[in-house]
Amino acid sequence: MKAKEGVEGKWSELFPYWFLLLIIGFSWFILAPLVPELMKLFSVGLGSILLIVSSYGYTMVILGLLAGWISAKFTVKAALYSAAIITVLGLIGRALAPNYLTFLIMGVFAAIGYPLAMAPVGSISESMFKHRAHTVIGISVGVLFLGMAFGAFLGPGIYSAVGISGTMWFTVLLALIAAIWIGFGIRNYPTYYKGKSLKGSFKLGMIKNWYIGLAIASMSVMFGGIASTVLLLHNIPVGSALAYGGLLGGLAFLGSAFGAIILPPLFEKYNLFRAGIITTAVLAFISIAVMALGLAYTTDILLIAAGFFLFGFFGNAFWSMALTSTTNYVSDPAQAGFATSMYSVLSNLGVAIIPVYLGTEFGSMATIGTGVAVVLVIEIIAVILAPLLKAKKAEVAEGKPRRKR
Repeated sequence: MKAKEGVEGKWSELFPYWFLLLIIGFSWFILAPLVPELMKLFSVGLGSILLIVSSYGYTMVILGLLAGWISAKFTVKAALYSAAIITVLGLIGRALAPNYLTFLIMGVFAAIGYPLAMAPVGSISESMFKHRAHTVIGISVGVLFLGMAFGAFLGPGIYSAVGISGTMWFTVLLALIAAIWIGFGIRNYPTYYKGKSLKGSFKLGMIKNWYIGLAIASMSVMFGGIASTVLLLHNIPVGSALAYGGLLGGLAFLGSAFGAIILPPLFEKYNLFRAGIITTAVLAFISIAVMALGLAYTTDILLIAAGFFLFGFFGNAFWSMALTSTTNYVSDPAQAGFATSMYSVLSNLGVAIIPVYLGTEFGSMATIGTGVAVVLVIEIIAVILAPLLKAKKAEVAEGKPRRKR
């Protein structure tokens, strides 16, 4: 039965979508702990492998709006079918790659599935679960991060058991299962808004949301990338610094998954949207202060680890609710998908730019204080903006257009 406007969908209908997001995240970050081995296999430098890991973020920046347009103009199903097929083909190519250039090209191709899969999240929540949008988007974002955490944590063990080639083919197997499930599992996704105009998808107020998305996402990526480097400044042995760096990054992803899955649905259940946004903003700021100051000025791994996990937990919940808030500015599901795509694009643009420049401040004890200060300023602005986000849609009479704001 096709979903109709005003009719809530079944939660089981989301399982194929969530599994696809889980596998995309898993296949993405299973590369992270294998970077040294991939460098040896293809005889390339660190930057060359990190480029492949970063390609998922770059594809969101470059193709995010196109993915949102596809979702809106050709329905959610078109975007998800495309995401599943491209992910499978890209991962097969990655597993078969005989050299670095092929591995890079097919890795980037596989990464195109990421924006195509994330773009429809606003449309799905608005069309199938209009009154549980925070829950749907929170769990969707959380499942992606849970996949990233599983990839980071399980990658070394899988590699030890089956080698690089076996590890790549393992991701192909999971992607095939996800694609088959998508093929049969989303046939009843709604199509009633197909072809609606995207005029009015942008509202000036969304810029506040974009800043928050950029501020949270860029810091998550930056601290995950600089952890080992900063620990080395404290004269921690190289082996220990690298191991701790991987652990801290994995804890941040795990916290991000739990935070997005648990907190937005909880605040939504008790109708505490604005309180939830403000609370997570404040706690994310406290957590990043602990993380940044602890990493910069101490060697207390437990304190630093707590900061990484808690910033992931509260920061990604804040990020997720700011993402959901963008759907409150638009009037129909097609526009909602495009609105969440714009948010994702700007967030990933921050990921592509801020860590590159601000991260260098953490490379020396002489400049690390400046780096910490800039981080805290960026995040306090996000806290100030939190109460100004649009927490609810305007009330409308049945059958009448939504009031503009």
